[in-house]
Amino acid sequence: MADSLPKYTFGNLSGSHLNQLGQFERILNEASNKGIIARTPSNKDETYDIKSQKVRLQTIATRLWLLGYLPRKINKHKIDRKLDDIKEAVLRFQEDSNLEQDYWVGDKTWYALDELVSFESDLSKEKWFDNAKIKPEVENAFHRAIQLRLWSLGLYRNKPNYKFKLLNKQSLRNFKSILQIFLIRNATFNADFNFETIKILFDQDYLTHCISSRASEGKNSFMLFLSDRNQEIKKSLAQKFIVNCAKIELWLLGYDVRIDGKNDFEISRGSDLYSALCHYHEHFGNMSRQKAESFAERITPKLFTGIEEANSIKDTDKIEDASEEISKEFQSTIDIDNAWSYIKEKGTRLWDGLKRIWRWFKKIGRKVISFIKENVFRAFFRYVSKAYKIISAGILKVIKSIGIYLKGGLQLTNIHMIYSGDMDATVFISNNISEVDAISGINNLMNHSKAFRVACKIVSFIFNIFKNISIAFIGWAKLLYSLVKGYSDLKILYHDFKALAADVK
Repeated sequence: MADSLPKYTFGNLSGSHLNQLGQFERILNEASNKGIIARTPSNKDETYDIKSQKVRLQTIATRLWLLGYLPRKINKHKIDRKLDDIKEAVLRFQEDSNLEQDYWVGDKTWYALDELVSFESDLSKEKWFDNAKIKPEVENAFHRAIQLRLWSLGLYRNKPNYKFKLLNKQSLRNFKSILQIFLIRNATFNADFNFETIKILFDQDYLTHCISSRASEGKNSFMLFLSDRNQEIKKSLAQKFIVNCAKIELWLLGYDVRIDGKNDFEISRGSDLYSALCHYHEHFGNMSRQKAESFAERITPKLFTGIEEANSIKDTDKIEDASEEISKEFQSTIDIDNAWSYIKEKGTRLWDGLKRIWRWFKKIGRKVISFIKENVFRAFFRYVSKAYKIISAGILKVIKSIGIYLKGGLQLTNIHMIYSGDMDATVFISNNISEVDAISGINNLMNHSKAFRVACKIVSFIFNIFKNISIAFIGWAKLLYSLVKGYSDLKILYHDFKALAADVK
């Protein structure tokens, strides 16, 4: 197990509010440098800083390996020795995804990887498709993702490898058979590399729904459409598809199940899959231990109907922001210390499965949390990192605005704003200014002022942390807990702040 939280060494916050703000920023940066908070890097050096980015690097490396950009999976204990390999893999992925080729993983590269590898992210049609067809400039990366998805579902012999070749239409043959067997589409459907086909393949919720809808009346077996021709082959293919969809769903719920495309439909007691099914039926299906063990010996529609019921809850905003529930779960230093240790040890799945968890939370309440602590741990650090990002942006904006004030003003194209000692502003506009520059400059000044006000609200949230934690500040555990607890309030401010700050030059 990883080490416990490093010792907190900062003293009390003191001095003016501005002084305290600077001290607090230093504390946040220290937390990030020690890897306690996963900050979003702003440049190449930060991306590959092992101390602060190890968990994120593990996730990036695993996803690049799954897409075949790395020839071998990198052991998390050796990741610091493989940074050059990861950089080259990032560059190849950026080339194939029509992204800026800068070797580092900022937001755009991160979200592109997430869309192609995660089972929960929606596909951006604008990024990957031109009308109904895959854009030629992203074809290589996207075909890798298609093969990865087919392999995960048991419909392709292997995952993409380092020496990858584009797929052909025959690659979708097994998937087309599945569409017919489960009556998702009929035989006339054009299963090609078009948006309609790919949207079905990448929509795990929909595939689970389709399997669920094929339950027999007693929900003990599946009603499959098997033509006379090649009936046994198609039945075997359907079983393989069912078991691999089950693995994906259980994996997303936090169970230690291997996604490998294998057809181990006959589940032996003691296997990871059997254990996961047993726990699922007991905890999510409300079965007795004995009954759960019996149900775990086979995969029946009951598994999928239960998951489908939870997946049908669509109150997305409240599901995704479960920070209030998370903060209730972590109320002691030991809780947070254990969570941090878990994340340091198993950080590669930090961003997967959370939507499933909160749907179940909405369906059966708090008791679900104690059964899937792993995902609660992941969610905890996700909210910490998001709150950190918002607060950092707010502090940066306030500091930048103070810098402008101390310099005495702000110079734009043919517009000059001068601050007086009492913070009043005088705006000078050149006679030669064009209408475009005038409108742009006025909007910029207004947005600058609004963004500063919203940033001040974010900073006032920080001072509420000071006030509520106690004078004998603070300890890592309490800091993390406070960031999670306040995330809901911060998120409301951040939507306004992000839109305004983006327009300020």
